Amino acid sequence: MANHENQDEIVVAKIYDDIGAATSAKEKLESAAIKAVIDDMNVVGMTPLAGIEVRVFAQDLVKALQVLDE
Repeated sequence: MANHENQDEIVVAKIYDDIGAATSAKEKLESAAIKAVIDDMNVVGMTPLAGIEVRVFAQDLVKALQVLDE
């Protein structure tokens, strides 16, 4: 059962410096049928303080990285 829980964990696929790039990456992942979310809690206005994280389910991480590298 622990293995199943790890697959449901949400992990960081990539960190971006601007919201536009993060949004484009999220859209690219979703067009490849990979659910993605943007964690922009460290953003003040349009300026990131610590990077903008695009997150995916752990089970999708390898495919997500391949999609983002294309």
